[in-house]
Amino acid sequence: MTTFPDESFLALVPVQALASEPGEGGNLVLIRPKILSPRWGWVVRLMKRPNFRVKLDARGTAVWQACDGVRTVAEVVQAIAAAFPGEPDTVLRTALFVRELARGGFVRLEGKGRA
Repeated sequence: MTTFPDESFLALVPVQALASEPGEGGNLVLIRPKILSPRWGWVVRLMKRPNFRVKLDARGTAVWQACDGVRTVAEVVQAIAAAFPGEPDTVLRTALFVRELARGGFVRLEGKGRA
């Protein structure tokens, strides 16, 4: 049984794949099309509200901003640990959030040499 996050995951570089905009209180709102496939782009153009809007809290905003396409997941974790000292399970919580961002199509996870 492997533990998460492992070294290979921590070595990946998260790259923002979607847009964001300012939200309330200095936090960000991520904008994600309801349909990501270019094949169905014509359907998106017909939709009244083609995007999901995901409001981030202060911690989520910090993680999003740290996913700059240069830092590895491990470096993102270090940045969050410095920004929110004393929070429990920073490594696990941040890695899980980055993984969910990738699963949702908000970020791409790339190898260190490709970023």
